[in-house]
Amino acid sequence: MSFAASASTSGFASAARADGRGRARGAARGDSASARAVRKSVARASRKSVADVSSDADASEKTLKRSPSTMVTSVVEEEEDGLEHVYEKARWIDARAEFRPTQVALGWDWTFYKLSNFKDVESATAYMARKPIPYVKYRGLKYVVDHHHTLAALNLAGWDIDVYMEEIFEYDDDLTEEMFWGIMEGKGWSFCVDQDYQRLPPSAIPTSFELTAFRNDIFRSLGGFARKAKLLKRGKMLEEKLFFEFQWGYFFWLHRNDEYALWPSSQLQRGFNRLLTMIEQTDDSEYIGEGHLEASRDVRDMIFLSDVVLQPLYEVLVKYVAPLAYAYATLPTDEARFVPGLKKRFGRETLPGSVITGQGFDFLTERQNFTLPSDGKKDKKDKDKEKSKDKMKK
Repeated sequence: MSFAASASTSGFASAARADGRGRARGAARGDSASARAVRKSVARASRKSVADVSSDADASEKTLKRSPSTMVTSVVEEEEDGLEHVYEKARWIDARAEFRPTQVALGWDWTFYKLSNFKDVESATAYMARKPIPYVKYRGLKYVVDHHHTLAALNLAGWDIDVYMEEIFEYDDDLTEEMFWGIMEGKGWSFCVDQDYQRLPPSAIPTSFELTAFRNDIFRSLGGFARKAKLLKRGKMLEEKLFFEFQWGYFFWLHRNDEYALWPSSQLQRGFNRLLTMIEQTDDSEYIGEGHLEASRDVRDMIFLSDVVLQPLYEVLVKYVAPLAYAYATLPTDEARFVPGLKKRFGRETLPGSVITGQGFDFLTERQNFTLPSDGKKDKKDKDKEKSKDKMKK
């Protein structure tokens, strides 16, 4: 998922209307109940037609015919804002020639997880019919502002299927590139930060959706899996959704070495780093190193590796970081919850959304008594914590 996580297209369209230069797309009028009913009928018919393809993936790939770009009304799921949305339809191979990313890094493992939606051409077609791509237009190119992980997964799978797009804004061609990227970053539509959360120039942004063109941000993947496991919950407002997994990924990255002493146990922190190393080595040996990804694009093989190796590792990793997330959530004041460096990178001082309790650790109610089975090592910090507890009891 992109920096915008799961922010709806309507949210981007609303934000676009606030910009003073260029043209925002999408009707700003309300809809009557009858008009919405007509559009929903058209949307249902449209979804049925685009998904009605052969279940035989190989045969379907050969027989699918290239169709000219057409305009379709919005799908029902994208009409929550009460506005009319009109999408362009194009084949993926045609669309990707004009598409440009707006961020430097992706969670590679989160992209592999999303491949389960692209196991064959039928499922890929149905999935993309529900995922319209919002973009801004500048000098003839379409700069995508959401669904980066989805498009990288589609590109990995290799299906040439219909994709749906909505132009939410068009910038004047005489705008300089420096000004264009400055506005994009200022609005949260571009994310020029690498896997170590260091800022890079816009020239570092890839020009295609080839996964190897992006930096691999394991912590962004962890943010996605933490939300999938229901440890983290996004808010409903757009500002709560933008950058959600990236912000929590930054938080986990920031505390990877316990520099801020927020881990409730050094055993947890050591276990977290051991698992992190395993994931890094798996990514390197199976995908990045020796050209594995370029040599084999068998989508079923990539899904299998994600299902049986990577996802189980992340499930355990989420259990390790749950007490860290709980520790953050139970800090006594908003000021105490200020995350160092968060405002510089994301424009806010505290993390968005909320931490859900009861997911494997009853840490909120038994915080002082939390322990893990000993691994035979005790750090000085652990001993100091035990002494402090003893003094408090006395």
